[in-house]
Amino acid sequence: MNHKAFKMKLKSSYIKALAVFIVSLSISCSERTDQNSDRTSEEKVSDALQKKINLDTIRLVELSKEASRATEEWMMYIALNSEIERFDNYTVLDVINNAETFNSVVDSLTETVPKRFETNAVKARLITLKTHSELLNENSSRIEPKAATIEDISAKLKLDFNNLNIQLNEVIILEDNTNANTSN
Repeated sequence: MNHKAFKMKLKSSYIKALAVFIVSLSISCSERTDQNSDRTSEEKVSDALQKKINLDTIRLVELSKEASRATEEWMMYIALNSEIERFDNYTVLDVINNAETFNSVVDSLTETVPKRFETNAVKARLITLKTHSELLNENSSRIEPKAATIEDISAKLKLDFNNLNIQLNEVIILEDNTNANTSN
């Protein structure tokens, strides 16, 4: 092999080695970038889950004195009221962690309605509460729950509870009106 052919072969080997080095370097950098973007993505998900849900703008409807007295023995209502009040201090992750318990409370609530409140309007509010509670539980049990969805459903649940309170107050108002009309 002459000197010129040897130089060409050496140059060719050098170019191949350089090409392999460049390809492996770019793959390595690409993997690091993917790992960094995965880490960034994981950090974003973690930040979203640690974010406090913003339900402060939804004020709870208070029960009238009479409706409040009528619900004193309704333990599941008291438990649900407590859960709803805690929503204001919850992070998305807190809601996710309590979704199953919340769903159980709502389920029991619908089973233990006092006779006084067994009206179609109250039943309709309980069905809506149950539906959103099931959605919250389903979305919370996903491998990667979406924080925005959890927050949205939490707001719906707080509104549903407000609507239930309105109906409970209305039952009392209707009873008072009926009693007033029958005593006249």
